[in-house]
Amino acid sequence: MSVVFSSFLLFFTIITKSADSSALHKDEYNTRITIFLKKFRKITVKALGEIANTLGIKTLNLRNGDPCHLGILKFDDAQNPESTNSIICDCTFNDSTTCHITELKLKTLSLPGKLPPELVKLQYLQSIDFCRNYLSGTIPMEWASLPYFTSMSLCANHLTGPLPAGLQNFKSLTFLGIEANQFSGPIPDELGSMTNLTKLHLASNQFNGSLPITLARLVNLKDFRVSDNNFSGTIPAYIGNWFGVQRLHIHASGLKGPIPEAVARLKNLNELRISDTTGINVFPILSSGAIQTLTLRNVGLSGPIPSYIWSMPNLKNL
Repeated sequence: MSVVFSSFLLFFTIITKSADSSALHKDEYNTRITIFLKKFRKITVKALGEIANTLGIKTLNLRNGDPCHLGILKFDDAQNPESTNSIICDCTFNDSTTCHITELKLKTLSLPGKLPPELVKLQYLQSIDFCRNYLSGTIPMEWASLPYFTSMSLCANHLTGPLPAGLQNFKSLTFLGIEANQFSGPIPDELGSMTNLTKLHLASNQFNGSLPITLARLVNLKDFRVSDNNFSGTIPAYIGNWFGVQRLHIHASGLKGPIPEAVARLKNLNELRISDTTGINVFPILSSGAIQTLTLRNVGLSGPIPSYIWSMPNLKNL
């Protein structure tokens, strides 16, 4: 059976952590394939079919057996040269006789469906990247039960509505990337309970309201992006609690100045990008020697640029 998309040929490149099968005796090799098929097909292959259907993939070619062992899945029709389509498996379970999918990337494929709750059936899943498709709906809360789930990248889709209640249940998530969608409403307080987050990308949506004080708890953040939204209130002083933060992007966010003095405490900051806002009349005090990019555009600054800026050892873009 073949998998038909409307206009492209999709390859899933599958990377495994299993030992090099070329070292196995032929009889052992064939025996192990048979075991893989039995172990992998019962649940995972069925789940892949359900996931593909929800994503808008009409038919899926699994006739060749275990995709983790064979190394490729084929979809018919023309291939998109800019797409990224891969599955990463861990085949070290049960003395290397069982494979589990740990990462799934389906990028730039014009997928027309919805985010699949069926991902919950891939219990060892750690990371997904479904960026640059036409997926609609919202984030399925079923995913919160995945015990190893650390990275969710959903940028540039058609996802809508407020962020769902219960985000605090994504306890292991370190990356939440939902920029360039159509999410709206305020940022829920529960987002501040996702304390393992290191990257939070909320840019280019329709969020409004002020950033909740609970975000002060996100002390592991390294990358925070809220540009191109409809927020209100001022840039919060609690960003000074994010001692490890490296990137702050606040272009046309709706937030107003001033830039908090607490920014001076951010010793690891290497990108500060703020534009199209008001209330920033004074150049901020910056002490990070790591800064490479500093953007302060259309913010109402007056007066000279402080002389210390020119002695920043790593500054490349001003």
